[in-house]
Amino acid sequence: MEAKGPNNRMRSRINVLTLAFIALGFGLVGIRLLYMQVFHRDFYVQEATSLQTRDTFITPNRGVIYDANMQVLAESAEVERITISPKAVVDQNKTASAEEQQQTLATILSQKLKIDYDEVMHKIEQTDTEYQIIAEKVDKDIAKELYAELEKAGCTGVYPEADTKRYYQHGAFLSSVLGYINSENNGAAGLEMQYNDELSGTAGRVVRLQNAKNIDMTPETEQNIPATDGNSLVLTIDSDIQNYLEKHLETALADNPDARDGVSGIVMNVKTGEVLGMANLPDFDPNDSYRLMNERYINELRENVAKILEEKGISETIPDKWYQEGGLSNLPKSMQENEDLVKKLGNARANILYKTWNNPVVSSNYEPGSTFKLLTVASAYELGVAHAEDTYTCGGSLQVENWPIKCHNTSGHGTQTLTETLMNSCNVAMMQIAAKTGLERFYQFTKAFGMVEKTGIDLPGESKGQFADPDSDNWNEVSLATASFGQRFTVTPLQELNMVCAIVDDGKLKKPYVVKEILNRDGSVKSTKQTEVVRQVISEDTSAYMRQAMEAVVSDGTGKNAYVSGYRIGGKTATSELLPEKDAEGKTIDTEDRYTASFIGVAPMDDPQIAVLVAINDLPESAPHGGGAIAAPVVARIMEDVLPYIGVTPVYSDEENDRRELTVPGVIGSTEAQAAEKLRAAGLEYRVVGDGATVTDQVPSSGMRIPASGKVILYMGESRTEEQVEVPDLTGLTPEECRYRLEEYGLYLKQKGVASAQVTGNTTATRQSPAQGTKVSVGSVVTVEFSDMTGVSDR
Repeated sequence: MEAKGPNNRMRSRINVLTLAFIALGFGLVGIRLLYMQVFHRDFYVQEATSLQTRDTFITPNRGVIYDANMQVLAESAEVERITISPKAVVDQNKTASAEEQQQTLATILSQKLKIDYDEVMHKIEQTDTEYQIIAEKVDKDIAKELYAELEKAGCTGVYPEADTKRYYQHGAFLSSVLGYINSENNGAAGLEMQYNDELSGTAGRVVRLQNAKNIDMTPETEQNIPATDGNSLVLTIDSDIQNYLEKHLETALADNPDARDGVSGIVMNVKTGEVLGMANLPDFDPNDSYRLMNERYINELRENVAKILEEKGISETIPDKWYQEGGLSNLPKSMQENEDLVKKLGNARANILYKTWNNPVVSSNYEPGSTFKLLTVASAYELGVAHAEDTYTCGGSLQVENWPIKCHNTSGHGTQTLTETLMNSCNVAMMQIAAKTGLERFYQFTKAFGMVEKTGIDLPGESKGQFADPDSDNWNEVSLATASFGQRFTVTPLQELNMVCAIVDDGKLKKPYVVKEILNRDGSVKSTKQTEVVRQVISEDTSAYMRQAMEAVVSDGTGKNAYVSGYRIGGKTATSELLPEKDAEGKTIDTEDRYTASFIGVAPMDDPQIAVLVAINDLPESAPHGGGAIAAPVVARIMEDVLPYIGVTPVYSDEENDRRELTVPGVIGSTEAQAAEKLRAAGLEYRVVGDGATVTDQVPSSGMRIPASGKVILYMGESRTEEQVEVPDLTGLTPEECRYRLEEYGLYLKQKGVASAQVTGNTTATRQSPAQGTKVSVGSVVTVEFSDMTGVSDR
């Protein structure tokens, strides 16, 4: 029996039902589309765009930092950021397995970019993500080599992005002033931080559409918003002056290895407040700011780490690489899992890094010591309670209320004039002078000279003086007495130097600054900084007296080791005591007293142009620690380089004739009488070798400059030998002994340091150039620096 099919009525019902279901389906789809495209259109457009859009930020070039002569100190250059899309690394069309493709890419990236393979592989395996940064700040030549190797290996999923890298042209040069930038391209210290908004510029963007396979859609969909580069800075810093400063500070640090906090220095334009040079050593390289380079800091870190390991009972050794570079991966694996230990080690290293980045002349306080006596005398002179003809008697100490306070010369200075109190750096006289000024007026002058407020310099992290509150019981006759010679309160080195500039520049206190101009990105001038006089503190007459007194400190007082022939140098020495360092429990750490040795010099005193401060920080009593002994000679070396550089011509007094340098005339072929006439006209004496009729040779040769005290050798009928001689060791010899010793070798003495009028039996050679044992030609000049410890004590 045949099966019956649907009749017409059934077919009609089926068709109706089918149409109904179709209509219902389309209706639901329509409703859904209406919901998505009308009522929630913005939401779904945004979702679709986020899935298809790749948005890349373009880092702008930071502005250039120039010195005062438009030499580039810091600039940015285009580099690349290497990124991957883990989803696009594996190509299913390749015969190699997905794991093999990932391993090949990880190997190439880690080798070419010198990064850890496991770290790269971990990022490649994040296949649920579309963006991973592999390396930043990659130089273009390295990136080019990388792409060539990736193409050769057929690797996919690697994308370059535009980036910038900061380059500091001279490494550690001026590092504490320039600062450095962090990984986000923002300033993290120094001028980079202070002027970050000016230097940063505005980031750009590249917006492009990609499909599900991370392949760019049509180029027309790409939007490019260019980055705007930052503005540039022109500094007051002169690179040549900065170089002189750093060179001589390096010598000072080498000569004083016990200086626990290194050495610091500032060179300032007296008349404008412009900082011409500023340095602290040890320093750091801002191109690699997290790397410790200086052995002094590395050894300090080793000591701190040794204490941590001892506390933890750990005997395992930490590799040298960790001390230099840090990083978890540079620690032994047994330590990497100890979170508490890793944290303590990281903090110990961070503390040392902060020390390298710090700019102590701006941000660290110290007891200024005897350089502050300039304020004590200037204030009293201005008030009329002290006069140049006044006398003060020092018996070695002074009873203030119930406290006997000693002078550094416990035997006493006897009776002195006001100027002599500064020349002798007498504490007793300063206490007597300050007592006449009085508590309230002394504090008001301290405030007027800017010692209790920030100078306002355009550098970050500036500190201010910590002085007794005038309304508290802490400000009393005893604290006035100790303050009169610069103890038991603190200021920054910058405040102290700025105060001295005001004293010698007709009493005008100025706001110091480091940035002279800000340039727009097209090179036009956006703004220029002008000298800003904060206030008039003392009169021109008082300032004139202080200049004379400061010059006497160098010519006849404790500052005699700052003497530079041909220049009128003034200044003040200081040896300030440091309060004992204590541990967390309040116990004293130091086993002996410690000091800061400093000197502030000004020149030329008839028309002051520059002021220089040098501080040798945190010295033990067992090491040389007097400001007049070890800091004053450093300032003299700086002055000797800087003054001719800025165009100050040396002028020699009659007493300095032996320090003059004279040009040797040519006398070959002359008779002895003719030669003698020429040499005497040039101011030179001579001696004869041989008995010929005419001069056949001479030493030194024509055109050379030798000290006025040197004698020209005339060879009559004989030829000099071209043999070389070894420079003898002159250390510890007096100037006269050096001159005779060098004459024996046919060499000439150029004498530096300590005015001839101040030379004593204790004036001895401390350094020489060329060094002992160096072979030189007969007739060469040997420069010898002399110093004298007699009468330079100042604490």
